Amino acid sequence: MEKFVRIVEQKAHVSRQYTAQDGTQKTFHSMGFILSDGIDEFYAEMTGEMARDCQAYDPNTLHAMQGYIKQRSFEDKNGVKRYENQIYITKLI
Repeated sequence: MEKFVRIVEQKAHVSRQYTAQDGTQKTFHSMGFILSDGIDEFYAEMTGEMARDCQAYDPNTLHAMQGYIKQRSFEDKNGVKRYENQIYITKLI
């Protein structure tokens, strides 16, 4: 997916420790963005080194965003299967 977007809000960098499959301790980095393409407003997340190294973007500039969308299923408190879309940023310039 590729879109031209404006940054409505850039969230703070978040990091957390986790144990990898090989037993080593690693750090997961993420940063959330609320973006608008002029019609739709949506939440997208940047992860990994890109999120760790991310600086503040200019909200008054049009940015090119590349990313992908994944879906995940979950059960709500009533046991009903629900779905949500998750958007991950792979490039934001």
